[in-house]
Amino acid sequence: MSAEISLAVSRGIRVIATSLMRRCATPNNDRKIDFRLEKLEKILLVRPNFRLGNSILAIPSIHLFRKNYPTARIDFVGSPVSKTLFAYLPIDKHYQVSRRFPEASWAYPALVKKLRRENYDLAVEVSCSQSALGAFVVGLSGARFKAGKEGKWDFGYDVKVPKPAEFNKYRLLPAFVAAMGLETEEIFPKIILSSAEIEAGSEILRVAGLSDGQPILGVFVGGRERHGKTWPASNFTQLIKNLTARGVRVVVFLGPEEQKRMTYFTENLKPHAPVVFEPALRKFAAMVSQCKLFLTCDSGPMHLACALGVRTVAIFQNNNFNRWGPPSHTAKIVHDPKGVSVGTVEAACLAEFPALGASRESSRADQKP
Repeated sequence: MSAEISLAVSRGIRVIATSLMRRCATPNNDRKIDFRLEKLEKILLVRPNFRLGNSILAIPSIHLFRKNYPTARIDFVGSPVSKTLFAYLPIDKHYQVSRRFPEASWAYPALVKKLRRENYDLAVEVSCSQSALGAFVVGLSGARFKAGKEGKWDFGYDVKVPKPAEFNKYRLLPAFVAAMGLETEEIFPKIILSSAEIEAGSEILRVAGLSDGQPILGVFVGGRERHGKTWPASNFTQLIKNLTARGVRVVVFLGPEEQKRMTYFTENLKPHAPVVFEPALRKFAAMVSQCKLFLTCDSGPMHLACALGVRTVAIFQNNNFNRWGPPSHTAKIVHDPKGVSVGTVEAACLAEFPALGASRESSRADQKP
């Protein structure tokens, strides 16, 4: 069975299961709960989304609920991506959901059975959006309180949280937690790497020829094509050639969805920049963490770089950066309704990291007699 058919079947199963739950579930009354007065010893956070960026954007929920309930057991329901990313974060257990057929056929009933045995005090769907799968998991979790944003899929919740006025995805979770009546604060996603992982990422770049101590510009050349987020490959190659001509040390990154572009970039950028394909997410993250600046389209790696604390230049082809764009202290957003040009992105990179443009001139000055 092809990956496309498998994914379609899996989605169909989830839609049918959620539809059945909607029809069979007893409507819950919206309960007004002061969670500050409730004794919550077991908390379940739910965000079963398979995209890298969405998993990263769920990270603040862990810290905010840990802040409010420092001694509680806090578990998370998520995808294989979030299980990989959430290493070293303050959760006690991660339940992994499946998107593949036939595993999806039995995975969700088995998950619900496990969750109900735990007798959670609170289950919360933390996407702050319309998540049918998240509503399905929370609604059948058996938790004493089941909470999520009010809307189309709130039939399984007995605590329906009003839609926050906040629009930006980076600021939505703190607003959502505040709407639940809990203590909140401004907090952004943060991924934690071990010292061994960081050293391994540095070693991969050293082998690629980037070990001279000069700052590195990482360039991720992917993006979701069907959502119109990608920048033309020819633009990337021209930009990289322009920057390397200024003495900028560039490394090009590709992930599993961009592997088909490997030959194109390898052939067109040799010897300007090494091209690295790394499917292992934490190894990829470790390499990104070694960059001084990271350039990417609106994509999962954009959120990844920001969560690693790497200054980012983000190309938004679509006019949705107010919703999905990272805050200005972590990223510079580049958008032009007429199309983002190579010159615009080059100027943004040099403005964000002036040392990039000065590196070659400095090197030449050192060579003068």
